[in-house]
Amino acid sequence: MRIPITMCHGIRESGELPLTPERFDALVKVARELDYESIDYNDLAEWMAGTPELPERSIMFDFDHPVKSMRYEIDDVLSRYGYSGNLFINTLPMNDMYAGPMPPDDEREYMTWDEVGELMEKGWHMGSHTVTHPNLSQLSTEDPTGESIRQELEACDATLKKKLGITSQDFAFTSTTWSSSAEKEVMKRYRFGRLWIVGNVYEVDGGEIRYADLVEIAGDDEADGGPPMAARYITRDSNPYRLPSMEFQALIHEPDAFRKYLEWPL
Repeated sequence: MRIPITMCHGIRESGELPLTPERFDALVKVARELDYESIDYNDLAEWMAGTPELPERSIMFDFDHPVKSMRYEIDDVLSRYGYSGNLFINTLPMNDMYAGPMPPDDEREYMTWDEVGELMEKGWHMGSHTVTHPNLSQLSTEDPTGESIRQELEACDATLKKKLGITSQDFAFTSTTWSSSAEKEVMKRYRFGRLWIVGNVYEVDGGEIRYADLVEIAGDDEADGGPPMAARYITRDSNPYRLPSMEFQALIHEPDAFRKYLEWPL
């Protein structure tokens, strides 16, 4: 069984591959037409441990950053098709927002903690994404002791515990950056670590390598500029600290490309 997994940073209506509410709806509709059911990291943990079985067509909808569109445009679309998401929160933007006068709702970029709580009530799963969202490859060269990343993880988790009452069990690495020291600390605290696929290159330990080499998947990169197809899905053999996720504003931005991703190798 291969589990497709998507990722995005909320509604982004500018740029070369914009993700408008209409485009997001068109993409999620494809998953519903193919009878996929959304799962979260609790479901995944049980399945990777050997039980229980998941729906035959399971999908994970992942999101990074607590932007306001998660609560409204994104959740509106997911709810329309009977889905919920997994959100990884970097806490500094919300800390900063609460430190000053609260912006008016029509000017606010980030959710309130109450809005995050509303997503949880609707079935969303929450995880950690550091405080300041550092470049983890660069950070590992600046601080090879790992103390900086430890502080990032501890502070992020402490805020999620205080504001949401949860003990975070899952983590998303920041951008397309990774380090062996960060993974070491992640393995001490969480069940899973999730990566992000926008192409075929990753920043790792102060250098660059192919994504496929990082996750130890054999084969050439695909014609679309991404890693081998086998590297784009979660299986029971996947390294739980190097899980993939496919960015909606990259290789699967077109509904036909997303459909192909969901149908391969069905």
